Amino acid sequence: MQQDLVGISEIAEMANVTRQAVTNWRQRYDDFPKPAQVLQNGPVWNREIVEHWLKQKEGRTPHVISFINLKGGVAKTTTTVAVAELLAKEHRKHVLVIDLDPQTNATINLIKEEQWKELDEAGRTLAQLFEDKVNFQLPAKFNVEEAIVRQVSTIDGGIARLDLLPSSIKLIEIQERLPFVAIQGNYDKNPQDILKVALQPVIDRYDFVLIDCPPSLGVVTKNGLKISTGYIIPTIPDIVSTWGIFQIVDNVDRFATDLGRPIRPMGIVATKVQGTMELHSRVMRDLEAGRLFNGKTTELKQPPLFKSFIKQNVDTARGADAEANLRTFKAKYGPNCDAFRGLTQEIMERCNVPKR
Repeated sequence: MQQDLVGISEIAEMANVTRQAVTNWRQRYDDFPKPAQVLQNGPVWNREIVEHWLKQKEGRTPHVISFINLKGGVAKTTTTVAVAELLAKEHRKHVLVIDLDPQTNATINLIKEEQWKELDEAGRTLAQLFEDKVNFQLPAKFNVEEAIVRQVSTIDGGIARLDLLPSSIKLIEIQERLPFVAIQGNYDKNPQDILKVALQPVIDRYDFVLIDCPPSLGVVTKNGLKISTGYIIPTIPDIVSTWGIFQIVDNVDRFATDLGRPIRPMGIVATKVQGTMELHSRVMRDLEAGRLFNGKTTELKQPPLFKSFIKQNVDTARGADAEANLRTFKAKYGPNCDAFRGLTQEIMERCNVPKR
């Protein structure tokens, strides 16, 4: 598929600035898009990538953050949902949670199972979006406006400004077939663009889009990364849970290089921390000192550790069930309530969001 390419003059016209200003941006900003090609008359860029960069520079695009770990059971979903709820409730941001994990934990955290079942049967989950691309010969059923569930969460009976794109266990089977979509000629664009295309009518409504990714680096996860400006790695501070962090950073870096734009590793969140365990304390010290990648032949740096960390706690685990109907942050997250508040504030600072 032929790219729509633009040169420096066209970029200057798009941004309503001089050619010299564009030349200065190339020198000043490390994340200025790389040229798609260098022709005899000079470099040219992919128009869509440049448009995205210009909008991001002006602060008009949402912060899209993927939460990812290759190991399950690390409180990835709980962290994603808690940050989303705090951004929407206490910081009054418009937030969309996208549940890409077939386990549907984020979905069941924010809405009750009966409501999820009705949505799933009606084709109003992300499984239907991907199913439409697999079964291209049938009429498409997915409609993003109808699929978005508005004012979700048990807190206050639903938080204004907090929306959800729910997942489905049907994704377990569908995701196995997605890599063959392009091979079969069923889809005239990259299968990694399925989510991006579907979100185009709605994404600019949000200040933050938080994506709960499955524990893999397959096509579904790459659909989330394709639209992400950054990613966060929740992890238990033990050997097994931190083992795959280098693989995540390395793979995302190579994926971002192929895209021609950065996907920033925003940091690592220590979760389920047990202060009495010497192993947890030792790994926390290594993470804080940035020693995780020591001994690896790479120029990549370990993402920084967030200062706020989440303790192992039964009440926090119980809060992940919407059926528990816990209507306050304190009831839902117990003694970790302030830790999640601190983490949310750190994330906003790393996104350069000004304080109210």
